[in-house]
Amino acid sequence: MARSTIILDILTPKGAKYSGVEVAGVEVPGVEGEIGVLPDHVPFITPLLPGVVRFREGGSSVRLAIGVGFLEVLGGGRVSILTEQALSGADVEVAVVQERLRSVSSALTRDSGPIDAIEHRKLENEQRWLEAQLRANSG
Repeated sequence: MARSTIILDILTPKGAKYSGVEVAGVEVPGVEGEIGVLPDHVPFITPLLPGVVRFREGGSSVRLAIGVGFLEVLGGGRVSILTEQALSGADVEVAVVQERLRSVSSALTRDSGPIDAIEHRKLENEQRWLEAQLRANSG
């Protein structure tokens, strides 16, 4: 029998942001673009980039900024997002995020000599995280 919902968990090192929430589907920021997961999706695991997770809880639309992590789709209709950080749009301090985003963007575009690949990746991920917070807040 086909399922009509999935059970969603969003977990961070600081604890669960959402645990056992029944949703019709969820959209997540994958490495190659947005990934949509609906009931009866084939099980898989994939990395996630910083971005916005979207789903409907009850009658409300939920937008949550997440950091890097993993999406795990399990059999039985369970979906887990394991991420280093997650923040609801309402909790975003817009002025602080905008200021930090300007600083990070400047560091990425400034020609101040070579930066190593690890530092560059950290800056890119921080930039995506900051942008995700602003997108989650604007929803």
